[in-house]
Amino acid sequence: MMPRSAVTSHAFPALAIGLLLAAASTLSAAPAADSTTAVARPRYQVGDQVLGSGTAFFLKVAALPQAVAITTAHAHELDLMADAGEVTFELGHSQETVSVSNRFVVPPGRPYSEEGASLKDDYLAFALDREPTGVRSLTPDLSDPKELAGLRVQLLGVPASIPQDQDDLWGTVRRGSSDEIEVMLDVRADLRGWGGAPVIRVPEGTVIGLVEAAYPDSGTLRLGVAPIGAIVSALRTPAEGGLGIPFSRFQTADAPGEDAERETSVDDELALNERAGRPADADGPLLGKAGALSTELLVDIEYPSDGDYIGDPEGAFLAGRALALLGEFRRFDVLFVIDTSGSTAMATGIDLNGNGVVGEDRMGGLFGNTDAGDSVLAAELMAARRVLANLDARNTRVGLVTFNGRTAEDDSQRGTIVITIGGSGRPDALTESPLTTDYEQIEDALDHVWERGPTGQTNMTEAIRLGIRELRGFRGSLSTPDPDSEKIIMFFTDGQPNLPYRNKRQDIRSVIRASSQAERAGIRIHSFAIGPEALSGPTAAVEMANVTGGFFTPVREPGDLVEIVENVSFANIESLEIRNATLDKAALESSSAADGSFAALIPLQTGINVLEVKARAADGTETIASVQVTHAPGVKSPRLPQALAAKRTRLLERRLIALKRGRIEAERSLANEARRELAIEIQEERTKAQQTSADQRRQLEIELESEAAEEEDETSPLEDAEEER
Repeated sequence: MMPRSAVTSHAFPALAIGLLLAAASTLSAAPAADSTTAVARPRYQVGDQVLGSGTAFFLKVAALPQAVAITTAHAHELDLMADAGEVTFELGHSQETVSVSNRFVVPPGRPYSEEGASLKDDYLAFALDREPTGVRSLTPDLSDPKELAGLRVQLLGVPASIPQDQDDLWGTVRRGSSDEIEVMLDVRADLRGWGGAPVIRVPEGTVIGLVEAAYPDSGTLRLGVAPIGAIVSALRTPAEGGLGIPFSRFQTADAPGEDAERETSVDDELALNERAGRPADADGPLLGKAGALSTELLVDIEYPSDGDYIGDPEGAFLAGRALALLGEFRRFDVLFVIDTSGSTAMATGIDLNGNGVVGEDRMGGLFGNTDAGDSVLAAELMAARRVLANLDARNTRVGLVTFNGRTAEDDSQRGTIVITIGGSGRPDALTESPLTTDYEQIEDALDHVWERGPTGQTNMTEAIRLGIRELRGFRGSLSTPDPDSEKIIMFFTDGQPNLPYRNKRQDIRSVIRASSQAERAGIRIHSFAIGPEALSGPTAAVEMANVTGGFFTPVREPGDLVEIVENVSFANIESLEIRNATLDKAALESSSAADGSFAALIPLQTGINVLEVKARAADGTETIASVQVTHAPGVKSPRLPQALAAKRTRLLERRLIALKRGRIEAERSLANEARRELAIEIQEERTKAQQTSADQRRQLEIELESEAAEEEDETSPLEDAEEER
């Protein structure tokens, strides 16, 4: 952590003026080569104070997919930046937001005034939520600073008294080294607030460095400029694979007014008005679309092969995979993210575990329920097992993350007493199992989660961030990355976020920022909002799906989750019809999995049978695959691959249960009708939740506008005059 020290003179004789103050202006000696705005002011709010000084510009480098914001380190205190949680980059005059950040793309540099430091060490580089808007990004000039003597340069900064977003100055490079570049201005000027201003090579328009300090010299100013090469060198190895490091990592433990337990921050904010107009998918499979849909629908029947002889009396076992993606079949990495907060101890209202007892909440759920096996947590774990049972380990890895939120808090300074129940000291989000094809390992991890039980609050932000780390294999993850897999988070929650800020508006915004980061990492989030609490304020669950291109699923009755999750598909398959075309009879039993794999038991007649699989993609595209087999009773059927044996066994068990119950075709029809009615109810709930989310988003925007107006009203003319002085 950088010490809080004043900026002193360094390297040059005479008076050094650290460029720490708010924006100032000067007249240009020559017109700008490119008048498009390239600079902004970094701003952050701590309590009632809006802080931030100096100038920032936006740099585009080959090592990163989008621009980063650059400014000086000496003009900012990292503790205050961590308190604020985010930095907004605004145009100097119009104050329009250019972008937002809450993470450093590389570790922050240090003020050049510190012992052993030089100008080249004095920088901050911010990861942005999106490409900056309303400004142009600059490119670095990596010429040897020693060879720049005599070069004409242009400085871009933000004027304070001129009603425009950018002004410029001109000068000449006197000399340069790897640590610093000296620039002589053509005219003397007031450079307060120009710390961090880019120094542009003319006429190329590339950045040779950023302004750090100014020194009076022969009626003008001599500038100390940090060479851009040191920053570019650091950016070649961005932190966390480009995701960046939250400001809070660089905060001193005893920072006044800060909760020392808060270890993580949130990602950059997406513009709420951009999302407000985003239409939600009304049709298609329960979990929507995997990236851009292709009209090429692929269906592969893996077993049996065309021409095989089948002797099994119970019919033909058929298995394969369907996928609506362009090109070859894809691999999937699927991460279950499960809410284990204290509220998941509440009852679902049904006999979920089939023990003949329907669990009931004790004292409104404050002390759990009378049958833990009927709880929301039990439903979440059962749903995960149901999905896992149908996935294919040959093309799908699975991992498990759980989240809640630490409940321990020292509020003695606020004069309050907090009673902690069941605090475990564990992180807010925990990797229970890394991505693996050993599904028994996932089953064991689910058992451990059940044994530990519910506790704590709800930190959705940390859950998403840990999910990103595991799916991308970033530093600290337990999983081995697969760069070619399609990456999915299945997010189960019964509540609303109440961490890391303990402020509803800020916590929702933090989830949205983390979701934006997931989208940039190529991850889709399919969210399940379970029960009335989650659906009364669904903004976070709705937005994490919307932002990442996933699908939001409302579950009004927690007990329905297990049945609803069976309709999950991230292979873009809306429906599968498996039948014996020769007999014109549907499969006796069938199952399909989220990764597109399917299996069925199909009735046979003696002799030739054509077995048919008709698949329909989410965009309406249909295709049919078929194989011809011959049923010869008593003949040994082809060897079944070990990976498919378990699927066949499960189908046989389901068939046996159905026969024992004496289920007839009419009952099957009624069951199908019940499923259709449930799907209609889900869509109605989805539409309602989307509307509620939109209303809450608008309310957030109104609150933000109101706060800004109040701040303006509270600023008196006398205060304005004092600021000018």
